[in-house]
Amino acid sequence: MQIGEFQNSPEAFCPYYKWIMADTFWSLIFSLMIPFMAALGNSQMTYDDANSGFIMHVLQKKGKIGYVLGSLTSVYAVTFIETVLVLAADVMFVFLLLPNVLPDQVLNSGEGYSRLFTYHVEWMYSKPFKLILFYIVLSGCAAGLFGMLTAVCGLYFSNRFMVMFSGFIIGLIFFVLANQQIVNLPSFLLVLPVMSQMYLPSLGCLAAFYLVCVALLFVFQIVGVRKHASI
Repeated sequence: MQIGEFQNSPEAFCPYYKWIMADTFWSLIFSLMIPFMAALGNSQMTYDDANSGFIMHVLQKKGKIGYVLGSLTSVYAVTFIETVLVLAADVMFVFLLLPNVLPDQVLNSGEGYSRLFTYHVEWMYSKPFKLILFYIVLSGCAAGLFGMLTAVCGLYFSNRFMVMFSGFIIGLIFFVLANQQIVNLPSFLLVLPVMSQMYLPSLGCLAAFYLVCVALLFVFQIVGVRKHASI
């Protein structure tokens, strides 16, 4: 890039385009890593409890529902916070390196942001930091869901590596199916980048699908706990 072109490229200095979830390539890589990252925290606690027999001791004290609520809530909170802190650190680093140049809708019209691919795209030019916060929270919610998925799988698989990679494999399957438009279901990994690679479902549909997934995970967790309690 020539000096003149660099000077006429405001996005080159704009931190709102440079943090990881706004970068087309790295946002996709980070999104694909979220299920694996979610499995590295306390998500394997149910696997450890089930395979060590400690789950029987906990069930005697808390009961089945108490254990399910406690374990899934704990896993969700930890994975949510871990992801939010990682992305917050990335944003802080970008803002330390680059001046706080605000996006301009006219000068940056070639960036291609559209409400078809970005939630609350109007915030990019009016409240860009609010848009960053929204996508950080959205990523944290996705990580929490994958953390819960790992915790549930810990009650059904006896192999630790299967438990660790279960969220990644299931997330990747939905990623491919949604990307190829084979199924009409949203992929949480594809909606996390600020500029998605697919047409976005409405926030209402995404929230409804998210709540259904959470409810199903609670059901499978209860079934898994009952299975181990009867052994």
